[in-house]
Amino acid sequence: MQPITLIKIGGSLITDKNKPYTVRSEALATIAQEVKKAMNLGKPLILGHGAGSFGHIPAKKYQTHKGLLNEQSRQGIVEVAAAARRLNAIVMQALFDAQVQAVAVSPLSMMTATNFAFGDIFTEPLEQLLQLGLLPVVYGDQIFDAEVGCTIFSTEKVLAHLGLTLQSKGYEIERIIHCGQTNGVYDASGDTIPLISPANVDQFRTALGGSSGVDVTGGMLHKVEETLALAKQGISGLIIDGIEYGSLSQAVAGKSVLGTRGEK
Repeated sequence: MQPITLIKIGGSLITDKNKPYTVRSEALATIAQEVKKAMNLGKPLILGHGAGSFGHIPAKKYQTHKGLLNEQSRQGIVEVAAAARRLNAIVMQALFDAQVQAVAVSPLSMMTATNFAFGDIFTEPLEQLLQLGLLPVVYGDQIFDAEVGCTIFSTEKVLAHLGLTLQSKGYEIERIIHCGQTNGVYDASGDTIPLISPANVDQFRTALGGSSGVDVTGGMLHKVEETLALAKQGISGLIIDGIEYGSLSQAVAGKSVLGTRGEK
């Protein structure tokens, strides 16, 4: 199989994170068309999307990313998982409308954690999807935890462990492309930082900030930290504007696009 490209679509790109359960339909349609162009390149892809103004709302209410805290936590698991699936169904419909042959894969059903850290993952069905030339679609989701009962894995974390697991099985991972609302990561002056690595990340840390809207998984700083952690293990990253015309498909094709590379 050719090298696999992981694509992360930010929740703030396809939803309005300041308005609960609100989809940015035009942006989602643009992303779906870009994914279609990328699929037409014939490269194996895995797509992941954030929870946006869907999953983060009940997650903040019930704090299920912190485990089973009280009697309401079980209801929190139900509502977070339902909200994540609800947005995923909308994303899948947009991909279907764009004639992308995609299949949803629930992280809740294939991943576990232990004391908030990655536990185990069952990738065989997803690998079969790749072998068939189909597009697996994962998302930020509620995860069961052997020690604390439950937690939440961001899409970055889901894709990271997928990539590392597939890499350990002999697959080559080309890189992970993060699609957001900006042309990469901005410095304090508002200019795109072309490259972030462990050697220079501290000088940009104050400019990274958190996330606008409700987000229990950390925003841009979390994205950069996850990207660099993955780069250290051999999977480089690229952060781009997800709705700028042609950026995603060009990045998948290996062409130069405006954005921030994350490398070890």
